[in-house]
Amino acid sequence: MKRANSIRVSASVAAMALCLVAAPAVAQNAEDQSDAAEVNKQIVVTGVFSAKSIENAPISIAAVTAEELSQQIANSSADLIKNVPGVFVNSSLGEIRNVVFSRGVSANSLDGDGGYYYVSMQEDGLPVEPVTVGNFGPDYFSRPDIMLDRLEGLRGGTATVTGNNAPGGIFNYISRTGKSHPGLEMQGKVGLEGDGKNPYYRIDAYNGGELGNGLYYAIGGFYRKSDGSRDPGYALNKGGQIRANLLWDYGNGSVRFDVKYLNDHNGWFEFTPAFNYNDPKIAAGFTNTSSVLPPANAHSFTNPDGSTGSWDASDLVHARSLSFGMTWDHELADGIKLQNRARYSENKTDWSTGGVIFPLTLDDFFLSILTGTLGLPGTTTYKVRGTNDVAAQVVSFSGFDHTVVANNLPNQNVLQNGVFSQAALSNKYRSRTFQDQLTLSASLGDHSLAVGASFSHSRYKQISGSAGFGISGLTSQPQVYDITHTLPNGTVLQVTDPAGFASQGGGIFDGDGVSGTQRQISFFAGDEWQVTDRLSIDGGIRYEDIRYDVTNLTLGAAAPVNGGAGADGNPLTLWDNNRNTYGAPTNTKRNFHYLNYTGAVNYEVSDNFQAYLRYTRGKKAPDFGGIASIDLPDEVATQFPEPQVVTQVELGLKYRSGDVRIGVFPFYSKLSNVGSTQTFTDQNGQLYTPPTVYGEIETYGIEIDADADFGDMLNLRTAITFQNPKASKFGLWLANTPDPADDTLQATPKGDADNNPKILTRTTATLTPMDSLSLFLTHSYTGKRAANRANAWYLPGFHTFDFGAAYEFGADKRFKLQANVNNVFNQFGIMSWARAGGFLNSLDRQGLTKAAVQANPNQLLSIVAIQPRSFWLTGTVKF
Repeated sequence: MKRANSIRVSASVAAMALCLVAAPAVAQNAEDQSDAAEVNKQIVVTGVFSAKSIENAPISIAAVTAEELSQQIANSSADLIKNVPGVFVNSSLGEIRNVVFSRGVSANSLDGDGGYYYVSMQEDGLPVEPVTVGNFGPDYFSRPDIMLDRLEGLRGGTATVTGNNAPGGIFNYISRTGKSHPGLEMQGKVGLEGDGKNPYYRIDAYNGGELGNGLYYAIGGFYRKSDGSRDPGYALNKGGQIRANLLWDYGNGSVRFDVKYLNDHNGWFEFTPAFNYNDPKIAAGFTNTSSVLPPANAHSFTNPDGSTGSWDASDLVHARSLSFGMTWDHELADGIKLQNRARYSENKTDWSTGGVIFPLTLDDFFLSILTGTLGLPGTTTYKVRGTNDVAAQVVSFSGFDHTVVANNLPNQNVLQNGVFSQAALSNKYRSRTFQDQLTLSASLGDHSLAVGASFSHSRYKQISGSAGFGISGLTSQPQVYDITHTLPNGTVLQVTDPAGFASQGGGIFDGDGVSGTQRQISFFAGDEWQVTDRLSIDGGIRYEDIRYDVTNLTLGAAAPVNGGAGADGNPLTLWDNNRNTYGAPTNTKRNFHYLNYTGAVNYEVSDNFQAYLRYTRGKKAPDFGGIASIDLPDEVATQFPEPQVVTQVELGLKYRSGDVRIGVFPFYSKLSNVGSTQTFTDQNGQLYTPPTVYGEIETYGIEIDADADFGDMLNLRTAITFQNPKASKFGLWLANTPDPADDTLQATPKGDADNNPKILTRTTATLTPMDSLSLFLTHSYTGKRAANRANAWYLPGFHTFDFGAAYEFGADKRFKLQANVNNVFNQFGIMSWARAGGFLNSLDRQGLTKAAVQANPNQLLSIVAIQPRSFWLTGTVKF
């Protein structure tokens, strides 16, 4: 079925494109734009600049329409962004903890704990969660559902003046309203993930319409349960959300109220053992559908503050989000408009899941720190849970030396004397935020002006619990071992609790607390001057004021509990005999003030061809997590981080003729003042961080965004990126001995920036042989990319294919059946990795050198691969 207009845009996209200083706050209501686009088959904008289609807007923006969204089976909200050129997305971990960045504006981008550092994920024009901290950010609280109308993606460039502290891009998920989408719609989805092994069930529902007198309502949501692509033995995703809006159109303006409640449990996939840096393959005994997450075994534990907690891996990350929003648009006079967007949100996550799962050997010095046996001479025995079967024994003469004397462990081909570390993560994160953005726009002769301000205030609190550490065999769906330690005098200590976990209330990652506030105030202004009929000049500025006030409860030394008898009064149960203590609270206040600006010259060469040149310079202040990491008295007194600086130049060439649309965007991007940190242990087994090293990333590239109809039956759309990202001025600390005094800094030669593919493509062909049937095939390619800044090795490039077919039938095509196969050929591609060589080595990717790989390329590493093949059937009915 040939579309009347192949231009993949919506009017709100054009509004964002044109409003260079307040998008999307200055844009007219999404439902009004949708109506205009549908009726007139063109984009109409009544904001501060003259009305233009997306092809004529001097900005690098893309839109993913409802038609395109319906063809996809997305793993997460981030998955939908893959349709935008210039953007790298890693959604291999599952529905949460994704990574998104654009145009080389990235750092530490292999870490899922901070994947939205440079970009803003928004819902209906405001950030989902303004606070970003390690393992806390927007995608814990954003889920695509049937109520999603479209996605608008603004990458780089003007994002420095259109978003709060988000120079990498803005990705705005626009909801349906009862005015734009009246009617009732139900959708059921079943799937088989993990190459056809693991069930997935989901139901979505939506209803919207007019109540009367310009009053419209919409309500929708979903519930879903799935085992995930790698089955851990329990549901990996279970829960859903409901959201609604109420719109009153009173003629010369409108008021819209929004509410959302999300209650969801989600896990993510951990690293799988693999071999050979030159040609990585998953280790024997594991596959791309293997899960290494801990088992569902509930246990109670005592935190450092004496409180009692509970932990069960099957509870996963429990996310709850409650938000209330209001948008008011009013036309004060002809050509003068006022808009205000506001939202209050409460976002929470409770963690009860496993993490830091890496292979290490039983004689690793660090393992005794994890289990609390450091310094204890004697024999440590590992038994299969619930049995007397000995899996391994380790003898220590001094408590600091370790020798494996018995080994019945599985999969020793992976690592001799090898086991998995299993951290029982029990963290609580809380944020409460109020946001407001006010924009006044006016058209005055040849000028379209906008001025405004935005305000955001967040209260954040984080408590990290102490559920303990377990040790498991190197197997899929591993079970933790029961561990005992026999002293030389024959006394037997129970190292693990009945659930198989040691070091409750202690451990290197447990017991810290963070609380504080983040306040952002921005003022922005912009002007588009129509110099001639074809020549226009625009400029925008944004003043940012960001203030943090953070209090840390830092860890002190571990101390005996109850005189060494522990919480249960039994000195022989080692797991609760010692707990970390809190040091004196520290308070860190940091303020950031800076000016971002952008400007462009735009020329319409003809009615079909437009060219523009844009320059942008902005800054990225540290996020809340960056300030919270300044937590020791000497750090508070001496560490004053500076914002990173983002400079971009882009050329836009846009052509449209009939059923063909092509956009070509050569660009240059420079990210400077990028900090790099490492973590070591000193001679006392304590973690420490050497001084931060600062470097920069430069990227030259070209983006291509195209859409074309070939006759009545075939449509092709593509997003292509070619780029050459380079990192320079970084350095690597070498820990020569456990004594920090002799650490040395080694400069890292200029080379390819890590985790930045030089080629990214995504192309979808849609064939419509008859009006009711459509077939679609998507090919994606991710080129090879450097594994770290030392370019020690390269993650191989890979292709994937997704296929789907949809059939519509019944009166007015109210019924639709759709079948999809993701990753049709079950391709293998690596999205993240960790090095071998011990626990801390696994956390230090930058420490791997090219010489070490060349000396032994066929060594152990840990990887996260793309999700394996999956099968889907979706049924939709509209009333």
